[in-house]
Amino acid sequence: MTLLATTSIAAISLYAMLSTVYKSAQVFHARRTTISTTPAKDIETNPVPSVDVIVPCFNEDPIVLSECLASLAEQDYAGKLRIYVVDDGSKNRDAVVAQRAVYADDERFNFTILPKNVGKRKAQIAAITQSSGDLILNVDSDTTIAPDVVSKLAHKMRDPAVGAAMGQMKASNQADTWLTRLIDMEYWLACNEERAAQARFG
Repeated sequence: MTLLATTSIAAISLYAMLSTVYKSAQVFHARRTTISTTPAKDIETNPVPSVDVIVPCFNEDPIVLSECLASLAEQDYAGKLRIYVVDDGSKNRDAVVAQRAVYADDERFNFTILPKNVGKRKAQIAAITQSSGDLILNVDSDTTIAPDVVSKLAHKMRDPAVGAAMGQMKASNQADTWLTRLIDMEYWLACNEERAAQARFG
């Protein structure tokens, strides 16, 4: 056996061992807890926070973007809701311009078109610098959310002990191919193990 083969086997074995330890620790720490450090009555009496939704988009399919914004417009949230759509220098910015026309009479919507592509994080920052909500919800432009998502997440955030909350993500095309099934599985693991394990450590 050559040195390269021996080194490769050792490296793969070490990676497998570390991955197993990491995964085991993640599963262990992802155990759910129902204990809240804040009494329920104190959570219920907190004021309903205002929510700013940030939607960065780049070369998004016009139909997909339209469905995303429609799902945000249909939220049943009782508090103040503002939606900031930021086009990150798309080549098909006509799609964003068309959506801006659709929501021209909806004062909840604010559209920003960046002159060039700066990346998702900077596009989000461009919107956050304009926002003034108590809470910020980041939504990808290829995502549709149920009508009660903002209400449920904002309710969780009324607990002062909670620093962040997320919904359950699902791939809408999970049954199409083996790859989309794996992507959906990755979403499930991120929501139900990774974030839960992170929450265990605050």
